[in-house]
Amino acid sequence: MRLLAVVLFLILLPLAALGADEPEAIYAKFHRAAMAGDLNDALTYGLAQRRAEMQGLSASHREAALKMMQFNMPRAFTLERKTVSPTGRATLIVSGPWEGGRNRLEPTYGTVQMLMENGAWRVDEVIWNTEKPAILAIPKPAAAPAAADKAGGKAAASTKGAPVVGSMAAEATGKKLGAAKPECIYKPVMTAQDMENCK
Repeated sequence: MRLLAVVLFLILLPLAALGADEPEAIYAKFHRAAMAGDLNDALTYGLAQRRAEMQGLSASHREAALKMMQFNMPRAFTLERKTVSPTGRATLIVSGPWEGGRNRLEPTYGTVQMLMENGAWRVDEVIWNTEKPAILAIPKPAAAPAAADKAGGKAAASTKGAPVVGSMAAEATGKKLGAAKPECIYKPVMTAQDMENCK
């Protein structure tokens, strides 16, 4: 009977990890709670050590910490880059429009460090800065190459004819094909499409 319990545990443990929310989903919940002014809810998505530290503070210190968090964060954000390591660490690079007391919106970038704790992703540290992180200058890794043709081992895509929008051939000639990118207009409340236009 004990052997059966151990086997079930070993089978169900990886399945529980697969069912865990992705790091960006946990950060979105943390961000939403912080912007709503619910520090206790935001702390549920943080590390246990951070929760304990915040619980030990006076009510006025907790309120000041929440206001500082809200001031530094944009109201909405877009995930720019995600890196997950097999050791239970994740780094998210997020961006969003931020006013910062200057009466005009400017882009701000957040570096979110996350750790796996008790089978769930938790926010460890978030640093916001108006300087674009250097990692965003590096192109994202390319998607997997097209499947090779079984008969001759050749790539399934053809390079003959007119270049396809977004193809390598269009980039090599320096021409951009397709519709022009919509104009970036910063607004007090921006939709995901508005933020995409401002990338």
